[in-house]
Amino acid sequence: MSQSGASGVAGVTFDSGGNRLVGTLYLARGDEPKPTVLLLHGCPGIEQNGDLAADLRDQDWNALVFHYRGCWGSTGSYDLGTITADVLAAVDYVHAGPFLGIDPDRLVVAGHSMGGRAAIMAAAADDRLRAAVSLSAPATLGGLERLTDRDIEREFTRFLATSPAGLRRQFADIAGRPGPLDLVAAICPRPVLIVHGGADEWVPAAEGRQIYERARDPRRYAEIEGANHAFSWHRRDLRELVVGWLAETGLCRYGSAGTG
Repeated sequence: MSQSGASGVAGVTFDSGGNRLVGTLYLARGDEPKPTVLLLHGCPGIEQNGDLAADLRDQDWNALVFHYRGCWGSTGSYDLGTITADVLAAVDYVHAGPFLGIDPDRLVVAGHSMGGRAAIMAAAADDRLRAAVSLSAPATLGGLERLTDRDIEREFTRFLATSPAGLRRQFADIAGRPGPLDLVAAICPRPVLIVHGGADEWVPAAEGRQIYERARDPRRYAEIEGANHAFSWHRRDLRELVVGWLAETGLCRYGSAGTG
């Protein structure tokens, strides 16, 4: 049975590959169908973009923040190689219309860091996603080699159901598969927004520009001067940029599946 979003927020669970994924659905006021953004966090996902989800809700968008298998309460083992499958399971869940206020024909994916990578890959694989937003996403997967196992445990795996050695193997595995540079063009003719911080300490802004160069119109690249990887001191700039761009896509108008 479809549920009402009268409270404005709801906890959700859904299945992906036999694992129970958990999340929070931010629901805009009223039961009339509205567009919905799937918000994907990075690895491990300390920054989960709850402020962006709340701003979207204030602008009559729904937003689903959920957690991949093996992290933040979702069951199973964490695996970088299955994140895209988890995103597509979230698309299936939202598309099934469990809440009255969700329009299944107006779904958008937006992700940060490794979530930005997954947003591009999911949108390339599933045209039910009508637009994609990538924030601080890596174009390629290098740099983990310079980190010690102690570094990886401190920054990543103490929050995840995997080990430093396991995470190294996962990075090596997905590095050999098609990535954002190979797939971003497949999102066309749906719109894509690429955002990067000018002072990103983990993924240089040049990688965001690389992804943009491989994308096709309609596309936009925006670099927020002085912003770090998490946009920690530039959150208002980030929210205004993303919410404003989404408004330009035309997806907020009922019945529109236009691509801006």
